[in-house]
Amino acid sequence: MLFDTKSQDFLKKVNKEALTKLSEYLLLIKKWNKTRNLVSRKLTDHDLENHIIDCIALNELISENNILDVGTGAGLPGVVIALLNPTKKVKLLDSNSKKISFLNHVKTKLTMKNVTIEHNRLEKCDLSQEKLIVCRAFTSPVELINMVRKKLPKKSTILMMISKDQETSIQGFKTEYIPSSAEDILEKKRGFLRITI
Repeated sequence: MLFDTKSQDFLKKVNKEALTKLSEYLLLIKKWNKTRNLVSRKLTDHDLENHIIDCIALNELISENNILDVGTGAGLPGVVIALLNPTKKVKLLDSNSKKISFLNHVKTKLTMKNVTIEHNRLEKCDLSQEKLIVCRAFTSPVELINMVRKKLPKKSTILMMISKDQETSIQGFKTEYIPSSAEDILEKKRGFLRITI
C-alpha cells in the first residue's frame, strides 16, 4: 500500500481491487515521470498520493455514466474515475503525444476496458453528446467556458477541481463551489466548481 496512514480512513470507501489498481497507477506515474514530464518533478510522493485522493473526492460527485476528462495529462482525474467505476465510460482527452503514449500504456497495463483515449485539442472536438466534463489544472473556469459554451448541449455540467480562493462565479452560468471531502487529509482548501450550462 502506497498511501499513508492518515489517508486510510478516507480510502475505506474504495474497494480493494480499485485500491490496488490506484497504487499501480501511482507507481506508473512515478516511473514514467522520470522521462516524460507527466507532472511537475517537484512533486513529492506524498503530493502525488494527495492528487489521487483529491480525484477520489471528485468521484463522489459523479452520477453520469459518460465522462470526458479534458486536458487529462497523466490521467488525473479521468483514470482515477475510471478505476473506481468500471461500468462508466471515461474519455481522456489531451493534445500532448507523450502523455497520450503514457495513457495508452496505463489503459493496457491496468486492463481499463471502459476508457477511450483521444489525442486532440479541446477546440477541435465534437462535444455535442457530452453531458459531463471534468478537469484538473487545465485552464481557468472562464477560459474553459469560452472554449466550450457553443459546443456543449444544454443541461451539460462541468466539474473543475479548484482551490477555494479561485474565482467561482461566471456571468450567465449557474456555478456552485463544493468543498472537497478530503480537505482535512489534503491540509488545504480544495474543492470543486460545478458549472451548469
